[in-house]
Amino acid sequence: MGSAPVPEAEDLHCPTCAGQLAVTPSADPLAVCLACAADHRFFVMPVYDTQTRHDAVTERFAELEGKPTETVATFWLSDTRARPALNEQLAELLRTVIEGRRLKERPTFSHCPICGERLTHYEQPDIWVAGLQCQNTHQWVLRGGRLFGRVGDARLTLHAELSDEMASQLIRAWLNDGRDLKPQLHESVRRVLESWPPLRDSAS
Repeated sequence: MGSAPVPEAEDLHCPTCAGQLAVTPSADPLAVCLACAADHRFFVMPVYDTQTRHDAVTERFAELEGKPTETVATFWLSDTRARPALNEQLAELLRTVIEGRRLKERPTFSHCPICGERLTHYEQPDIWVAGLQCQNTHQWVLRGGRLFGRVGDARLTLHAELSDEMASQLIRAWLNDGRDLKPQLHESVRRVLESWPPLRDSAS
């Protein structure tokens, strides 16, 4: 396992407002959190060898029995045995739940992270992604809440922080026991997801 190379934060601009980004603490010790003065946050997630991944549901961690949800989430995010088996989206959701930040809107990708100029769409052949570029011809690819590109020789993938609505939608999908998702959802992680306050608010 390891982290993707991250350019110097002070050389990067916020994709939402073009302000300067800086590394800031978050509840995920293995992700790099980049934030601007307006508190728009983006994450560079750790990279794992997908060939050696295994189903999280088969893991057994006796030390998690009876532990509060915050302890469970922190364990999965930081333990070197558990994290490689944790789905990347689940890692984002665990961080979201234990941080307790409430966002009405997800940060947008409107500005180039390299130069801060506004991004516009350009035609590219992949129908599943959107091509974005600035007037300085820095090119990016947008898929969902992730922006893919290069800064110099380094690949860079930025994950926008989840809004309450998006987090709730994703958590409901994971809790729905879909055939493809079920093997990746450990019972202890399920308990953390079920504690997400907006889910309880919508059920009441």
